[in-house]
Amino acid sequence: MIYLVGSSLEFDGVKTLVLNEIRLAKLELDLNSFDCLILTSKNSVKSLEFNNIKPSENIEVFVIGEATYSRALKFGFKKIYTSKNSHGNEFGIEILPFLKSKKVLYLRAKKVVSNIFDFLTQNKIDIKYVVAYENISKIVDLKQKPTKNSIIVFTSPSSVDNFIMNFGWDESYKAICIGNTTANRINFTKKITISKKQTINSCIELAKTLL
Repeated sequence: MIYLVGSSLEFDGVKTLVLNEIRLAKLELDLNSFDCLILTSKNSVKSLEFNNIKPSENIEVFVIGEATYSRALKFGFKKIYTSKNSHGNEFGIEILPFLKSKKVLYLRAKKVVSNIFDFLTQNKIDIKYVVAYENISKIVDLKQKPTKNSIIVFTSPSSVDNFIMNFGWDESYKAICIGNTTANRINFTKKITISKKQTINSCIELAKTLL
């Protein structure tokens, strides 16, 4: 059986485990005060929507992932750069040349794993971060624990934390990770496969080949 953790999406033949909830922060921002905006999750865009913050047509937006790109485009941003590398730390290296002499805003989760902000600060980028949302863990019934030999699809580092907090880990499980940052969170098994493409659909397709 395949289990998806860290997303509410549903797929045929896949059990979705919702082990968290997203709490959007109250924000007061004028995006026109910045030249560039960094978004690593669609939840940051949801936070802008939640706070009725208007998009700036002139701001350059740098995003990770197709889901973030789609949400940013729907929100009304015009100048969107999608990372060629969907791994968090490499993303910072990739966009660094575009941020020189720019005023940058980074909308992020309360708890983060990648060091994008520190990296850009060390490289003399004028950057400010604002916490746009928080990932809240949920405790669920142990009856939802995956059966032996299941394939567990992790979509973020926090999804790993939430799963282990609820169920621990059975050595018969196999892990599929959406990216390197998520895979690095797993230090309890070597049965890890990283999706070549950092999308949930690709992770599910990969998981089905392992059944």
